[in-house]
Amino acid sequence: MLRHVSSEDIYPISGYFLMEIKTVGVIGAGTMGSAIAELFAYNGFNVVLKDQNMDLARSGYSKIEKIVNDLKRINDEKPDKEIARIESYGIRLSDDQKDAIKKKLKVNIEIEPILRRIKITDQYSDLSECELIIEAAFEDQKVKDQIFSDLSGFSERAIIASNTSSLSITEMAGFLRKPENALILHFFNPPYLLPLVEIVPSMYTSSEIRDLAFNLISRMKNHREGMVPVMVKEREGFIVNRLLIPMINTAAEMLDSGMASAKDIDTAMKKGAGFPMGPLELADMIGIDVVVDVMEVLESAYGERYKPSVILRRMREAKQLGRKTRSGFYKY
Repeated sequence: MLRHVSSEDIYPISGYFLMEIKTVGVIGAGTMGSAIAELFAYNGFNVVLKDQNMDLARSGYSKIEKIVNDLKRINDEKPDKEIARIESYGIRLSDDQKDAIKKKLKVNIEIEPILRRIKITDQYSDLSECELIIEAAFEDQKVKDQIFSDLSGFSERAIIASNTSSLSITEMAGFLRKPENALILHFFNPPYLLPLVEIVPSMYTSSEIRDLAFNLISRMKNHREGMVPVMVKEREGFIVNRLLIPMINTAAEMLDSGMASAKDIDTAMKKGAGFPMGPLELADMIGIDVVVDVMEVLESAYGERYKPSVILRRMREAKQLGRKTRSGFYKY
């Protein structure tokens, strides 16, 4: 049975909580968890990726292999694509010019060192050497509370973080022996391309842990650029999802009403509002189930105006969840 920590159980940390983070644990080897694991391995950290069983953990490792192989392929193709782009304007490049472009753009990506840093497991005991453990299970408060309860002892020497996009970290942290060592690190999908991380302290989080997490993310980079942390007060939806998910919900309602096609809605927002991806394309990438889950959290917190649209709820029931099921607002 879960035991929730009361306010009487909380003791402030005296002095600074100093640690050197070398090994990072990630719980949940799905799309997001495996991508977070790859990101930390890419940045030189040792990573322990845990799931409920070894089949799921191996599946997560396969996702990581695809991420790093795609990274190598894209970087290997970049010089030739740039040469082709220049010559498409009718410019003939000499062999020396082509060689100069290849030399400038060529980046050697070594896959094996990244993969060697990642270990997979189905045992909590293998997380004992981690200084940071990130929970990346699906969006369910009870599931996350249980994981935090299982991690309670680890909070004595590690930061315990959740990748939740909308749920209460204060509630999760209450199941830890050291709730002051918990906070949210909300990465965006896929984190190896999107640099933002929303850092959300709980009511318990110490200033030392908050600052340590901010500095850690600030020193990291993804496949394109440096990671960018923002500090957010704990309120449902945080910054991005509070703004973004209701927009996706509205786009789905517009589609359902017959106002415009999915393609035209997405084109309008890309060409008229400067969005890099339309709201329905983005919904397919996020996952329709995740969109509905977040809308339900927002509805519970802020009222009827955040009620999930009928079409989104029906798509979730039909398992038309977007890219991960190859069917959503678009076919894949």
